[in-house]
Amino acid sequence: MKLLIKSKLSLVAALASMTMSANAASIGVNTGPDGVGDGNSPEHAQNNLVPSTSTAGVVPQGNWNNLLQSSWNSQQVTDDSGTLLATTVAVNTSWANGNVVLDGTPAAANGDRLMMNGGMDNGGGAQGWTIASIPYASYDLYIYYDGGSDDSRGGSYQAWDSDNGDNVLAAQSGYDTATFDGTYIQATGDGTDGEGQGLDTNYVILTGLTASNIKIRSIADQLGGGDTTLRAPMNGFQIVESVPEPSSAILVLLGLVGFVNRRKR
Repeated sequence: MKLLIKSKLSLVAALASMTMSANAASIGVNTGPDGVGDGNSPEHAQNNLVPSTSTAGVVPQGNWNNLLQSSWNSQQVTDDSGTLLATTVAVNTSWANGNVVLDGTPAAANGDRLMMNGGMDNGGGAQGWTIASIPYASYDLYIYYDGGSDDSRGGSYQAWDSDNGDNVLAAQSGYDTATFDGTYIQATGDGTDGEGQGLDTNYVILTGLTASNIKIRSIADQLGGGDTTLRAPMNGFQIVESVPEPSSAILVLLGLVGFVNRRKR
């Protein structure tokens, strides 16, 4: 009996160890101007690039891909481990927007602030990225935005199914009312305070996606016209692989062990 109990505990411990070490893989893409952005902002490439050794994102990862204005054609990207994937990303927008989220000190130039320091913004029309050959069977999509001002900017952030008539797979409204200060704030519900005012947020999550080929789009609405122009900026995104919870796998194993023991009686 003791041997049987010891075997059970060893098996459960082994599975727990294996499952806990199975971290979710992810792909991070940073977008921004490669020069002076919109011509009125002071940011340059060195203030928009996220170094491969820096981490950024709500799900912290390194090896971000920098798709600056001079490289917006379709290109292969790496995952968080730096492995080159078959996955490609192309930017679809008319111009880059330089934000001001760095104060010039070395401490300010961390990965999160660099990723949020510049993005795309084309005056309200559908814009975003086209992603092909996503390697994950199921994943969550994090979309980051910051308009670089105190005006309310935003709208509907969406994932479209490229293989099925660009059907909308998921959507979430969100609005930016203050410059990113290093703190991530998720948009939920309709993104407002219930009285027609956008709440200050800087990212949305679209969960449980399975499509291999998608388009990420932002579509500004009336709340996104804080400076009279409809604007729904985007700075970057993460595709984070969905993995089973360790506890679920352990419970399944325990159930199987119990079933086998009952069969032996």
